[in-house]
Amino acid sequence: MRQTWNQGDIYANDINIFYYRTGGNKPQVVLNHGAMDDGLCWTRVAKALENDYDVLMLDARGHGHSDNGQGDYSSRSRAEDLAAVIRALGLDRPVIGGHSMGAEAALTMAGLYPELTRGVFLEDPPIFLPGQPIFGGDLAGKGRDPFKYMMVFMRFIRMMPLSVGVSIGRRIFSNYHEDEILPWVNSKRSLSKDLLASLFTILDLNGGIPIEPLSRIDSPILLIMGDREAGAIVSQEVAEAVKTAARDVRLCHLSGASHDVRRTRFEGYIQALRKFLSEIYT
Repeated sequence: MRQTWNQGDIYANDINIFYYRTGGNKPQVVLNHGAMDDGLCWTRVAKALENDYDVLMLDARGHGHSDNGQGDYSSRSRAEDLAAVIRALGLDRPVIGGHSMGAEAALTMAGLYPELTRGVFLEDPPIFLPGQPIFGGDLAGKGRDPFKYMMVFMRFIRMMPLSVGVSIGRRIFSNYHEDEILPWVNSKRSLSKDLLASLFTILDLNGGIPIEPLSRIDSPILLIMGDREAGAIVSQEVAEAVKTAARDVRLCHLSGASHDVRRTRFEGYIQALRKFLSEIYT
């Protein structure tokens, strides 16, 4: 983390939510991480945006330095957390976005409170068709097994020395930028035990298009997607259904990107995000 970034926590929706903020009198962007990451997993994106935007990176409930959810990690509760943070900090209709679980929270909040945001970006949100495995690629067809594997792996990372975790991260994710590795390892070490015990309640694994919240969002949406064959969630069929359900959806398909779109195709990702933000804040 850059030492010039502000950090703090704020009491919102009956829990303390921790955040990092680049600051400045600039257009505001609120970033929401995926399950088992934390706010600093947006470090590389924040560095790329901070000259032009006031970037806020939240630790979701049960992650990082935020309070745990006491067994409640539902999409609605995480969306209410986000709305409460925006109100408590007095933000001016920021662009909100996120990856995976964080994208789901941003989408849900924008559907509940469309007046709180002027734009939404979604990095491979957990939207998939009923009967379809949530992930594509090698994980397809394994049902809940990927989540069981992830839970075991996260517990393993938490137990080992930091230097060993970083070394393993570099080997497993050899194509990740160095800015991604340490935040990724630290985020696993700071997960609450309550969150790990509630892992299977975070996402709805039944699938389906969230038509109601999408139809209520009156601001532009940027959907950033990778390839199912590379392990991403969103398929082309789902992307077209999202476009049909919402008023204004712009698609960015980055060929070869996995579920971690920004980590595997960063240049294309940040170019698309910058373009979207410039259009919103023109």
